[in-house]
Amino acid sequence: MRSYRYISSFILTAIVLSVGCKDPYVSAYKAPPAGYLVVAGYISGNSATQFRLSRTIPLPGDSTLPVETGAAVEVQGSDNSVFPLTDQGGGIYNDTNALPLTTAVTYRLHIKTRNGEEYLSDTVAYRPTPPIDSLSWVQNGDHSVEIYVSTHDPANNTHYYLWNYDQTFEYHSAEESDYYFDKTLDSVLPRTDQVYRCWLSSSSNSIFVASSTKLAKDEIYEQPLKNIPPDDIQLSVLYTILVRQYALTDSAYMFLSRMQKNTESLGSIFDAQPTSLPTNIHCLTNPKEPVIGWVSAGTVQQQRLWISRSQVKTNYAFICNGDDFNVPIDKVSIAKYFDDEYTPVTLTQDRGGAWVWLANFTQCLVCTVRGGTNHAPSYWPN
Repeated sequence: MRSYRYISSFILTAIVLSVGCKDPYVSAYKAPPAGYLVVAGYISGNSATQFRLSRTIPLPGDSTLPVETGAAVEVQGSDNSVFPLTDQGGGIYNDTNALPLTTAVTYRLHIKTRNGEEYLSDTVAYRPTPPIDSLSWVQNGDHSVEIYVSTHDPANNTHYYLWNYDQTFEYHSAEESDYYFDKTLDSVLPRTDQVYRCWLSSSSNSIFVASSTKLAKDEIYEQPLKNIPPDDIQLSVLYTILVRQYALTDSAYMFLSRMQKNTESLGSIFDAQPTSLPTNIHCLTNPKEPVIGWVSAGTVQQQRLWISRSQVKTNYAFICNGDDFNVPIDKVSIAKYFDDEYTPVTLTQDRGGAWVWLANFTQCLVCTVRGGTNHAPSYWPN
């Protein structure tokens, strides 16, 4: 599935391609300068409740979504219970503890922005989610890896499912570096932290929903979640994916299905054009203002899968573009080479017996420059 961003269907500009011409689709809807509010999250009774608030942007636009900061966000129960969510910054509002929710109570989300705008969702039932039966994977003939999720509800009460995931993979530098150049001290010093092993994490950014309503049983078998391209760095050492499963109402499923179509099926004259999205979140201060998102409540089921390099067929190898070379230990040479482009590997002797710094490209030696962290996650095996 292609990546998507939460974007208002009211302000989409679809570029329709046909033979020899390009005709833009211009929506009649005009968003306010600040954009419409986008609400993404889930009210959970057995894990952290988290919502992300952001604003829509017009297309074309950059890849950065404006986040809504400084808001007051709380979960409200029909029994007059109130659960404030903590502002974590960056548009994230959460409670890391499981909320004491019950199926006898309905819940809603209340938002008040720092500008005084108020938003309120409809009340929603608290729905238990059946466990994940299995996460499985298969390596295809082209060496790509497909990951699937399977589940079922023996009580035949769920029918509508949503999944998302977090993933992390370990990767290595081409070789280890024992030293680094300290610009402040203008000197090469021993490393106190390794930069050979790194870990890169990310979250899913596509919509994964499925329905069993047309099946004889309330069962979803091998729903595709993730495709890892052949010989990809993600499988170069060790890869893990943590999948979360949510039970949905039929209305929530319809909303997410339409969002999925709107964000994944644009670009061809034969594709569906942008359509308005129903929502169960409303602006109290301006009832005509659209809000993007859907609030649901229930339990969350999750399961983790690990795939190691030894389990797959891969030819991946990170090979440096250049060979190690010698740098004299005088300050002029060190200042010339050890700025950003090159990094010392170790101290050694050249053929004549003189001490020199063995060096190579920084991107080959320091794994953090490729986006990851050199500190393993707490759940990572030794």
